[in-house]
Amino acid sequence: MIESQTKRPAQDGGPATTRGKGHQLASSIVGQIEHQLQTFAGSQSAERLKKAALSVQAVTESSRVREHLARVLSWARAGIGDGPLLSRFALHLVVVFLAVGVVAISQVSIPEIEFLLPTPTPAPDLGDHTVVSPPTSRGNNDSSRYVSNQTVLFQAPVPHTTIAERDRMAVITYTVQPNDNVWAIAQGLGLQAETVLWANPAVEKSPDLLRVGQVLVIPPVDGIYYTVQSGDTVAKLAKTYKTTVEAITGFEFNGLEEPYVLTPGQQIMIPGGRKAVPKPNYYPMTVVGSAPAGAAKGSGRFAWPTQGMLSQRFWSGHLGIDIANRTGVPVVAADAGYVVMAGRDTWGYGNQVVIDHGNGYMTRYAHLQTILVKAGQSVTKQQQIGTMGSTGRSTGPHLHFEVIQNGVRRNPLGFLP
Repeated sequence: MIESQTKRPAQDGGPATTRGKGHQLASSIVGQIEHQLQTFAGSQSAERLKKAALSVQAVTESSRVREHLARVLSWARAGIGDGPLLSRFALHLVVVFLAVGVVAISQVSIPEIEFLLPTPTPAPDLGDHTVVSPPTSRGNNDSSRYVSNQTVLFQAPVPHTTIAERDRMAVITYTVQPNDNVWAIAQGLGLQAETVLWANPAVEKSPDLLRVGQVLVIPPVDGIYYTVQSGDTVAKLAKTYKTTVEAITGFEFNGLEEPYVLTPGQQIMIPGGRKAVPKPNYYPMTVVGSAPAGAAKGSGRFAWPTQGMLSQRFWSGHLGIDIANRTGVPVVAADAGYVVMAGRDTWGYGNQVVIDHGNGYMTRYAHLQTILVKAGQSVTKQQQIGTMGSTGRSTGPHLHFEVIQNGVRRNPLGFLP
């Protein structure tokens, strides 16, 4: 066992001396408390200090506390001469003193102080004045639009009704302009191409045969603009054109009232009505023999045949796409193949080229200005075959392009990159 090498100094006196000093310390504490009592006389703090003094006196009378107090003082005396021992207990003593201080401070109440604010001086009377309301976005400067809550003015809400844009309730006409086509005309008027087609029997079978200056009838909404025939009823028309009786009778343009009797020759609108689109009367394709054994064959991956703007898409009345640009823009083969037709027809395509790609696909290039290949000639992919023009029944320079798979015209946009 290792013992401390520090020797404690001799203790003079003994237990009696220690107890005497303990009594002196307690008396000193009581004296300080009594002094504080005089300072805080009449307050709650004074009552608490008085109770604390009585407690100290009672504790000092007990033998156990006297013994502990004597022992603490004995250690303290020894620590004065023993530097390491004093430093060992210094931190503990500081913590104890801080705890006692916090407890003492928490028992002291800070007196409340009432601050007296000066009485405000009323503002002088400036007389009557007018508040000018600012201009509003609705152009209404009526002061009744401002509501007072006795402190501020704020703008009151203005109830108003927003009227939605209603359907056009009249049949109008449209004069075909250069570069027009049925699809573009319908798109510009917010209608489906079939709606314009069904309202104009002169072009219903051949929508590509528009001519500049031609006048078209334009219905107010999508559906069928119909001339009543003998024996027609609302129910019969609704069933025939795949719509409802309510759609026909409820459309304001028709002006129908119960019992909804129709008169032959009466023109009505069948909103949402549908009917079959006649098969376009395309110029029959001329086949120039069969492709020789060494003829070029396509890869099945098509390229765009020219540059320009897509002016008409593929739809039921137009089984191809139109690409518009200026006259003379190069037109190339969309894939390698064998030219089975090249020349001018006498109907609507004008100058055209048809290429058989040897894999079930054929492509048509119509309304060309010039043709640079001949029937019976093999061509490579993206080889120039002509230039864009407006020959045949056309309203402006463009290329009419078709993709034909096993004799069926398909949407070219599904094959182009």
